[in-house]
Amino acid sequence: MTTDKKQVRILLEILKQRGVEDFIISPGSRNTPIVIGVARDKNFTSRVVIDERSAAFVALGLSAQTSKLVALVCTSGTAVLNYAPAIAEAYYRNVPLIVITADREPEVIDQNDSQTIRQSSVYANYIKYSTTLPCEIGNDVDEINTIQQITLAIDKALTPDRGPVHINVPLREPLAGLAPVETLNIDIPQQDIKQKSVSEEQQQELISKLSQYKKVMLLASFAEPDAELNKSLSQLVKLPQVVLLTETISNINVEGAITTIDRTLTQLTNENRADAAPELLITFGGSLVSKMVKTFIRTHKPKEHIHISECEWKIDTFSALTWQIDISATKLFGLIADKVTVTNSNYNQMWHELAQSAADKKSKYVASVGWSDMKAFSIILPSIPRETYLQLSNGTPIRYAQLFDNYSCLKSTSNRGVSGIDGATSTAIGAACGTDKPVLLITGDMGFQYDSNALSIADVPNNIKIIVMKNGGGGIFRFLPGTSLLPELEKYFECVTDVKVKQLAEAYSFDFYSVTSEEELKSLLPQFFASPHKAIMEVVTPRTENDKILRNYFKE
Repeated sequence: MTTDKKQVRILLEILKQRGVEDFIISPGSRNTPIVIGVARDKNFTSRVVIDERSAAFVALGLSAQTSKLVALVCTSGTAVLNYAPAIAEAYYRNVPLIVITADREPEVIDQNDSQTIRQSSVYANYIKYSTTLPCEIGNDVDEINTIQQITLAIDKALTPDRGPVHINVPLREPLAGLAPVETLNIDIPQQDIKQKSVSEEQQQELISKLSQYKKVMLLASFAEPDAELNKSLSQLVKLPQVVLLTETISNINVEGAITTIDRTLTQLTNENRADAAPELLITFGGSLVSKMVKTFIRTHKPKEHIHISECEWKIDTFSALTWQIDISATKLFGLIADKVTVTNSNYNQMWHELAQSAADKKSKYVASVGWSDMKAFSIILPSIPRETYLQLSNGTPIRYAQLFDNYSCLKSTSNRGVSGIDGATSTAIGAACGTDKPVLLITGDMGFQYDSNALSIADVPNNIKIIVMKNGGGGIFRFLPGTSLLPELEKYFECVTDVKVKQLAEAYSFDFYSVTSEEELKSLLPQFFASPHKAIMEVVTPRTENDKILRNYFKE
């Protein structure tokens, strides 16, 4: 027996045929038919997460980890709104989700009935496609339209610029009605994705630009690991006129790349700044973390800026865009990398001299500083086991990670689509559900507290490890020039607080470690990483010293 709601049976049958296996479900009443249909089908794997905001980030993490379409299911009303932060993040990170929201029957909306809001197109500004199914299927036309809407939604989620889609399902009572399982003869056309390409003329034009300009900068931001892309970029960085700058979460592993952008930019002076500016800038990947590189390029605009993206809209981060190429970076560089010729230039050499100068100064400085966030990161990052997926929360963790050379792990990632503080722990737990390898989250104490509901998720996998930088509040605000000098800093921005990390860890059966010094961190890290259980380590650092040490880092 399964649900007697035909539109739900059709929805689940189509999802099954299109390979959807994972559902993240939050309890409710109105979504009862969907829950029944999922729970009773052996083809589906479902996880229950009570908090809808956390549930959506778990789905985000799971989909990003597995590169598969993941379905979310919630009840009607405010539950729907709680999905919004993760949906926005998925939209700007191109993570595919099927968001299924149960709804009340249309005639009771805005009629002072309970648990009703206007759910149709509720995510309009950050969803790839949204549809509301018929409340009942009364004839063949209703059934055909339902199949078409669901199929189109899945197609939209999986197009090259992937992302979340929304299927709203109005349901009438009774909600727990059952019917015998039956085979639904639904003929679903296979998705025909038109492969995006560039013409021979466009390829030759780009090759010509790369071969003629003496100062070409490739700037790589948020992306998934890609061996083919690495291979092509390895060819390009050997050219004297080309420099490759990569961010930590670009996941590019290429010998000859500049992997510490902010650190290297500290070596620019009034005398060499113009020489370091590119004539041709080529960008690819998601949003940039580094404010320093954005400021540098905006004040020293290139003659040409080419952005490589399959996004639906133009992306002009530096107000200098001259050409957006609508194709994947992997495919484009694969077509042209071995055809670009050498130009007489010292551009690559100049940037590597800057990087080496910064590296020498960094090593001396970090060795000289006392116990702090910077000292802790200098110990943690090189110690991460190679077979680890690293998740970095927003605030200071992602920024500190940018200051250190590439460390060996399977992938580094962060919620940098919208860059919110919310959902980092839930996202990491979702990722851990999608792999047997260790998943390490490095987060701040404010972000950890903000998403503490994630710890209560049933059956949190033992491969999740969490390091909480416990520095007494929002340390990033002590460093940002706009807030650091305000008298309101501590109360309204930093929000000085003593997050009870130990109590939260013990409440949800996590192994717990606490360190307050360099010696303790070096001693306990191997034990923490080797733990066979889910574990949390708090790293307690001085609240009022971290910003001073970081500022002095850039001065040095």
